[in-house]
Amino acid sequence: MAECESYDIYKALTVKQPYANDLVNAAYKEGNIVYGFKSIEVRSKNTHYRGDVLICSSSKPTYPHMLSGAALGLVELYDVKRVEDFTEEDWLCTRIPIKKRANIKSGYGWMMRNPRKVIEVPVKGKLGLYDLSFLPDEIIPYPQRVFLDKKAYYNIMKAVSGHENK
Repeated sequence: MAECESYDIYKALTVKQPYANDLVNAAYKEGNIVYGFKSIEVRSKNTHYRGDVLICSSSKPTYPHMLSGAALGLVELYDVKRVEDFTEEDWLCTRIPIKKRANIKSGYGWMMRNPRKVIEVPVKGKLGLYDLSFLPDEIIPYPQRVFLDKKAYYNIMKAVSGHENK
């Protein structure tokens, strides 16, 4: 009888670029918790799932120097917040331009932290939160560093978003 291969199963979420990169790249550290350049993903549906999520970039649109159709990294989905309850700081964490925010009247902010980039693996994405299977040790994390504290990061983000959205 042939041996059965075992698989690691990950919860996965497909996100368009450049937001997928923003979720998996560490931006600042607060205590022992690391946050990405984007730490809130706005979705139309709520989820009760909490734990690691494999962030995959969608196949379209494509951007120079950004991978599309690939698993990029892991983040911890630790909470969900209604869009109606967002603060200005929450909106900054979504990376959604100010002009587009006015059109978002409902939905949920999936709160994410502790991003860990992985060696990129091609994937075919799906809608919503879904399961992806990989051979053991196929998802390999990159080393990471974070140099900014939260206050310095928010000062930079406020300065950048003020110039981009005018």
